[in-house]
Amino acid sequence: MTSPLHPTLPAPAIIQAPPVGARGPIACPPVPLALAVPPTLPVSPETPVPPVPSVSPVPPVPPGPRVPRMEETGPAGVWPGPARSPSGGVAVVRREVRSVLAALPGRGQNARDFDALTERLALDGHQLVVVTNGAVRIPAVVETRMPGVPFVLLGADTGALAALAMVGSPAVRPDGLVLLGLPSLHTAVAEQPIVESLPRALPDLPILLLHGGADEVSPLPLVRMVTRTAPRTELAVVAGGHDPLVGPGRRSVAARTVLFLEGLLAAGQGSR
Repeated sequence: MTSPLHPTLPAPAIIQAPPVGARGPIACPPVPLALAVPPTLPVSPETPVPPVPSVSPVPPVPPGPRVPRMEETGPAGVWPGPARSPSGGVAVVRREVRSVLAALPGRGQNARDFDALTERLALDGHQLVVVTNGAVRIPAVVETRMPGVPFVLLGADTGALAALAMVGSPAVRPDGLVLLGLPSLHTAVAEQPIVESLPRALPDLPILLLHGGADEVSPLPLVRMVTRTAPRTELAVVAGGHDPLVGPGRRSVAARTVLFLEGLLAAGQGSR
């Protein structure tokens, strides 16, 4: 029943989807290739093409020096090297100290003159300490010794005379001597005269005499005369003058000293 106030509306049309089996699943239409790939801009010959930067390989960073642990630095008394010891010497850290040398400088010398020799000896485990304090020289020398390894006095010029004088001290008791440029005349060096007595004979110890073949301060023939009554003394003549540490024979000095120390070790010499 219809009324003017409520007219009858037409029924909505029903649209039916086609069955799946008739036309298959609904698929999206493919995108044209021209819309998927942006067009390539033309490059004219005048258009500069920026070069492609080349990337060089980063070199590997070498590892830094390995810091030895406390248990690897050897017995007490080995200082980080190169460094000054309390007595004014230079030492290099090693795992083992095989011998100790107390060096006594001569006229015009200082601790730096022994640096090259110290570093060379340290390569084979031999520790050299320069003692420069003359006022308390014997206590400073005794302080450098270590039990169980050879203890050697190394003296240059008047330091060689001081080393010979210390042999008689019951506190020093060295196992051997290395004497560089042993004075044989009262000749001044660096305007400093000799106040010690010259040796007439050498003690009965293993001794290595290193002397310059062109030494005019202490002539070689006079040094040979001193060694005649010392059967355990070896005289090695090196190139240069009175100071073998800085002359052309300085490498021979280091090599001869190493051989001398190795001989003490082979003979079983050790600090008592």
